[in-house]
Amino acid sequence: KDKNPNQSGRCTECFKAPCPVFTTNVLERMCAADSIKSGDWWRIIGQSAGVEIVISGDKRPHHYERFGIPDKLLLVVKDPRSHIVSWARRKFPPDEKSKVMAYHMGETEFSLDPVHFDTALKFWLRETRKHITWCINSGRPLAVISLESFVADSENILAEISNWLETPYDSKALNYWETDLHYIGSNHSVKRMDSKRYFFKQIKKDERWKTSLSESQAEAVISNQGVIEQLERLEPYLIGQQPTYK
Repeated sequence: KDKNPNQSGRCTECFKAPCPVFTTNVLERMCAADSIKSGDWWRIIGQSAGVEIVISGDKRPHHYERFGIPDKLLLVVKDPRSHIVSWARRKFPPDEKSKVMAYHMGETEFSLDPVHFDTALKFWLRETRKHITWCINSGRPLAVISLESFVADSENILAEISNWLETPYDSKALNYWETDLHYIGSNHSVKRMDSKRYFFKQIKKDERWKTSLSESQAEAVISNQGVIEQLERLEPYLIGQQPTYK
């Protein structure tokens, strides 16, 4: 994808400054046919960053099939009503740019008509089923957390995740915006994010769906048998409490 015209490098965090991790040499090595074929991305990135563990936030199975399947998979899920609204806002953006910005600030007037709502629900069902199936069949250790449970009990769940990853617990990870992060591609920068943004320097529930979905739409999501079945598939892998959506 085309990068931000104001951005001189591929690292979204470093922006105009040279990135110490995603250097030209590293990017060339990552783009080499042998690296792509062997799934060697994580070793190359780890060597460049000087770390033993690389955490990737890629969301789709085909990314890992191309770059290399990680040693462990941590699947983060959130309220399906929130997920559906978030996807629909991008797929069916309001005509007025001010409403798009209002959504980012948590003061949204965004709503879904019946056709768009049905499309978004079907998308959630299709993609969630595909991703869960891929994770379970990957042959890698799998753990699942819900955003809502993590917000409610961040320190304890982080400790459980650290134990599962077999890495020391570090409470500083909860203030991730203060750590040294490097993003490649189109991911946003948490350090240059507008202070009025909904998730600015905090981990919290995404409840913007409450002003975007009607009561009947919200109920249709959480009572949908397909939604319930997909969430139940995750229970054996769950870290923390089972989320309840009401």
